[in-house]
Amino acid sequence: MLGFFLWLGAGILGVIGLVSVAIADAPAFLIAVFAAVTLGSVLPDIDSDSGIPFNVAFGTLTVVASALTFSSVHRTTNGNIVQDIIWTLGVALFVWFVIGYIFKRFTRHRGMAHSIPAAVLSGLTTFFLASRYAFTDSESFILAVAMVLGFLIHLILDEIYAAINFHGKAFVPNKAFGTALKFGGGSKLVNIAIYGAIIFLAAGNTQRLWNLAESFWNTIR
Repeated sequence: MLGFFLWLGAGILGVIGLVSVAIADAPAFLIAVFAAVTLGSVLPDIDSDSGIPFNVAFGTLTVVASALTFSSVHRTTNGNIVQDIIWTLGVALFVWFVIGYIFKRFTRHRGMAHSIPAAVLSGLTTFFLASRYAFTDSESFILAVAMVLGFLIHLILDEIYAAINFHGKAFVPNKAFGTALKFGGGSKLVNIAIYGAIIFLAAGNTQRLWNLAESFWNTIR
């Protein structure tokens, strides 16, 4: 446990540095894209109740949330490092213990977190947050696509692993086959929450996404 929290602390400091560099130096945006793909690739396992998958998925989410908090608070506290650290640690503890408990309590593995709507929601959330943390709309869209790409890669690999027998025996898909690339889970409440969040974020960013589509169309024609 101590080792994990040391890893978490080092990760928070590392991503804070990454965010700072990405904002100050445009070429470093590629590193931010790589980070988005990486985060997306572990997010589906955020509904694992315990063990390595949960620690990796929720630990990564905690690191990113803390880094974004530091980036935002640092600009409003006029460089008061004590306040920055307090806010960052507060968010880290809240995400890890409070949000983590909620996920453990109300989700099950291979539930709605392993679904296409969850991938879409991760992209919309990324676009919403990134555009408010010194990234332009076009950069935010690229980060959102990277997040969804990483998310879908995880789901596709889950399905491949469930469908293909790697042990030389006759082909017999295991019980996990078909549980990743789906559009709904077993809980109606969670389904409603996911689709509701998608509609809310899509509606709130419709104009900005439309402007990006128009700009892209004008560029290619």
